[in-house]
Amino acid sequence: MRVELRAHGSEGPEQAKTDQTRKTPGSATQESGAARPDQARFSFDKARVQTLEAAVLAQPEVREQKVDALRQAVGKGEYAVSDTQIADAISADFGAAAGTR
Repeated sequence: MRVELRAHGSEGPEQAKTDQTRKTPGSATQESGAARPDQARFSFDKARVQTLEAAVLAQPEVREQKVDALRQAVGKGEYAVSDTQIADAISADFGAAAGTR
């Protein structure tokens, strides 16, 4: 399977070379009788990606209001975590660790 990801308007000399050597149905470079490989083609609008990237980067790394609220609740002894929540968090943590091995 071949997957191609290309931003519109960003083709350079390497892309032009790739386009010239790409095998196409009926071309002399394709083996006769060979099955055509699966192909998927993704494209995206470079300006849209840049806009989304700027929006994400503008978000604070730490949600200060949430952290302050939790800090106050813990300080007052009002923050409680059930045994089930702890077990679920441990299980999820082990599951994530097992997936990285």
